Amino acid sequence: MNPIFFSKKPERLRKRRRNKEISTYEGPDLISRLPDDVLGAIVTLLKPDQGARTAILSRRWRYVWRSAPLNFDDGLKSVDFSYQHIQVISQILAAHPGPARRLATRSLDLGRNISLYDHWFRLPAFDALQDLLLHFPLTPCACHTELPASALRFASLRLLDLKNCSFPASSCCGSLAFPCLTYLSLRGVSISEELFHRMISSSPRIEAMVLDTNSGHRRLRLSLPRLSYLAVADNSLPCRKELEELVVEDAASLERLLLHELDNGMSVRIIGATKLKMIGYLATGFPIFVLNNSIFKVKHFIPASLLKTR
Repeated sequence: MNPIFFSKKPERLRKRRRNKEISTYEGPDLISRLPDDVLGAIVTLLKPDQGARTAILSRRWRYVWRSAPLNFDDGLKSVDFSYQHIQVISQILAAHPGPARRLATRSLDLGRNISLYDHWFRLPAFDALQDLLLHFPLTPCACHTELPASALRFASLRLLDLKNCSFPASSCCGSLAFPCLTYLSLRGVSISEELFHRMISSSPRIEAMVLDTNSGHRRLRLSLPRLSYLAVADNSLPCRKELEELVVEDAASLERLLLHELDNGMSVRIIGATKLKMIGYLATGFPIFVLNNSIFKVKHFIPASLLKTR
């Protein structure tokens, strides 16, 4: 027999015992010794279901999740959705007293669940909501479902991201003021010209804006001194041409302008863009583009430094 084999067997046994001791060793719980506000910040970064599960770790953790701000994000696509998720979402929102910082849903159809959404939006936990992301699945009909007016009640919003829906009638929207809003994204959204201008005039802190294939308006005139990023796209069919003219006044802070899929002859006019660094475009056609007093027609990404005004 090989003596080397027998000489190594005790060593393997010692390693096995040592690994077993390491795996069963329980040291001091240093994380639980952290202050409540630090623990709350950690739990807030977890997914809602994971954060709720921390309550069973120990007595120390029992109330951490309920006392920490709620960042709710379903993290689902419409193809992953099942109606069991409605119960889960409702249970989480009912169990957490707030405040909630973020509400993001990407899976639940608006048309069949509008009363449920309206109930969620009215919860006191969302009174100081900062981020609202609502991406609704596409529906077979051409018209998008109208948002309940309660979805637009959050004056504390810093981020508003809507997709595949319609704004309520102007008379139902109240003041529609978002004085803290810094990011606005509307994609596949129907909103009247009057309502859009009212919202923009009451949101002077917007720094970034995305407008993608929206409807209900033909001319937009923006005056946002802090706007540094603007992306505009229009994939609508020529027979359904919506946006015809976009004017950005007082564009002193604008640095990046991205124009995509604007093949329907829309005109873009930028006034006072002294800090503009980049104009981007990725499609085959291009609308009339007026920068201050100069008219351009380009088809590719170009640095703004090459656009010399007359």
